[in-house]
Amino acid sequence: MKTISNGKATAKAFAAVVAVLAIVTPPAGATVVSPPPRPTGGHMQWYRWHPSTRALEARTADFGSTAVVGLDSMRHLASLRAEYGFEPVRPIPALHAAQVRVDDGDVRELLAKGPDDPRVRYVSPVGPPRLSLALPVDPLTKTLDPTTSLPFEWQFASSRLERALELSPGSPAILVGTIDTGAADVADLAGKVAGRWHFPYPESLIPQEQFVGNDEIGHGTAVASLIAASVDDGFGMAGFGGRTRLISFRDDILTDASIAVALTKLVSLGCRIVNMSLGAPRPDQPILVDALHKAAEAGVLLVAAAGNDHGPVNYPAADLQPAEGGPGYGLAVGASTADGSLASFSSFGRRLSLVAPGSYAGDCSGVLTAIGPFTPEFDRSCYRTWGGDGGARYAYLAGTSFSSPEVAGVAALVWAARPELRNDEVASILKESAQRGGAGWTGTMGCGVLDAAAALELATGSPLGRPLSACTAASAGPPTWPLDPPAVRAYRATGFWARQVSLPFVVTDGRDAVAAHAVVRKDGKVVATVAHSSYDISPDSAYTLGWKAPRAKRKGVYRFCVTVSSRTSGTSAPSCARIRMR
Repeated sequence: MKTISNGKATAKAFAAVVAVLAIVTPPAGATVVSPPPRPTGGHMQWYRWHPSTRALEARTADFGSTAVVGLDSMRHLASLRAEYGFEPVRPIPALHAAQVRVDDGDVRELLAKGPDDPRVRYVSPVGPPRLSLALPVDPLTKTLDPTTSLPFEWQFASSRLERALELSPGSPAILVGTIDTGAADVADLAGKVAGRWHFPYPESLIPQEQFVGNDEIGHGTAVASLIAASVDDGFGMAGFGGRTRLISFRDDILTDASIAVALTKLVSLGCRIVNMSLGAPRPDQPILVDALHKAAEAGVLLVAAAGNDHGPVNYPAADLQPAEGGPGYGLAVGASTADGSLASFSSFGRRLSLVAPGSYAGDCSGVLTAIGPFTPEFDRSCYRTWGGDGGARYAYLAGTSFSSPEVAGVAALVWAARPELRNDEVASILKESAQRGGAGWTGTMGCGVLDAAAALELATGSPLGRPLSACTAASAGPPTWPLDPPAVRAYRATGFWARQVSLPFVVTDGRDAVAAHAVVRKDGKVVATVAHSSYDISPDSAYTLGWKAPRAKRKGVYRFCVTVSSRTSGTSAPSCARIRMR
C-alpha cells in the first residue's frame, strides 16, 4: 500500500510470500465481546477450480516463480511436496493452502494434473499488488473552515454522527481491524490503538506485533482516524466509531496472498469489523476468496472501498456485496460529495452497497483526516494540510479509501448497541438506513448515502428522524455462500447456410472461468445444442460458440439462448438473441 497523489493511489510492489499464521491472544487490555453467532446457513464455502486443463495451461505466464496451491486437506501437503518437488513450501493452515516456489516445468505439471487430483482445490498465481484506494465536543467538528464556511470535519454533520453518538457512544470492546499502511502515534488516536501488526520480512510473511507507530506513508493513519479518533476529548477531530478501538495491520505488499494472511490474523485477534481501503479491478485470487469467506463465516463484518476509477466496483469490495443491493456479509462503499451526490471518481454499479463522504467538491478537496508528523506524499500533493494543537496534523483527503472507514465506524456503533446482531444484519441496517431519494437500490448510489443517526435509530428501535423506504426486496434474511452466479448477455448473430455461425455473448459478471452452453431453436423448436468446456473470463469481453448451420435453407425464426456456469458460483440465467440467416 502506498499513498495518494492528486486523488489517485499508487502502490509499492514487493515479491509476495506466505507463511504459517500463529494464533495469538487478544492485545493486552482488550476486553473482547463474545464472537457473534455464525450466519444462518453460512457454511464455509471453500474455493474450488473449474477451468479445463487447456485454459489453465494458457495461464502459465501469469505465475512467475511462485504459485499458491489450495488443498482439500493440509494432510495432503507432504505427499504433494514429495510428488512435485516443491521447495521451499510455506504452508497456510488457516486457509488450507500453501505458497510454493515453482519453475515453468512445475507450473505446467501442476496445471496439467491438478484438475484431476482430488487433493488440489486450485492452483493460482500470487497476482500483482492491489492499490490503496485514496483519493462530540471536538473542535474540528464545530470550527468553521473559512474556505468552505462549513466545519473542518464537515463529514461529521453530513452523516448525522452527533445524533448517532447520543444513541450509542461505542464500546472499546468492539475491535475494528484495518489492513493498510499502519497507524502512527498521533494525538487523535491516543489510547485507541489496541495493537499494531506487520510483516517484518516480506519473504516470510509471518505476522509480528509492533508496539510503536508504524505508518511511514500516512494513508493508514488517516483511515484509522476516521474510525477511532477520540470523541468528546476536547481535541482535534472525532472518529465515526466513538469509543471503539482499532488493531492496525501494516501490509506493504498488498498481494492477494498477503491481504488474506493479514485478514485471517485480524480475525484471530478478535476483530468484529475489518476495513480494507484497497483494491483493483481484477477478481480476487482463490486464497483471498477463501479468507473473505472464512472471515464472514466467523461472523466478521467486512467493509471495503469500492474504487476510484469511476467504473465497476473493484475487488475485494465486489466480493462482499451481492448484485443490486442483495443481502451480504460485507459492504462495498463508494464516495459521495458534500451535496450527497456520487463523487466524480467513485466506482459504482451492480456490486455497490452504499456511499459515504469521500470528497467535498471537485479536485483536491476531501474529508478531514488526522495524519502523522512526516507525510511527504501528502505535503507534496494538492491536498490541503495544516497543523493543530500539540503537534497534531490534519489533511483534507479524497477517495473511497476514506468513505469505507466511516461506514466501518458506524457499524461499530451499531454493534456496541446491539452486540447480538449477526454481521449480515449489521450490513442490512446500514444499507436500509442510508439516505436515498425515494427509490430503492440504484447502480449509481447503491442504497444511498450513509446516515449514522438513522442507522442507530433503526438498530435501537428509537423513533426514526425520517421515513425509511426499502432498499431492496431481497434485504430480509441472511445471505448464503457461494457468490452470485455469473451473468451472461447474448448478442444478435448473422450467419450463412451450411457454414459455421458464431453465436456471440458477453459474461457480464463472473470470475476465472466458465463453461458455456447454447440451445438453437427454429420457430421455438430445438434444432441444435452447442457447448464449450471452459472460457477464461475477462468481464465484458466478447466470446462465441460455434453452430454449424444446416445445408438446406429452412425458413423460420432462428434464436439461440446461452447460459454459463462456474463450479464456484453456479449457473447463470439464460440470455437469448436472434440469428439472422443469409
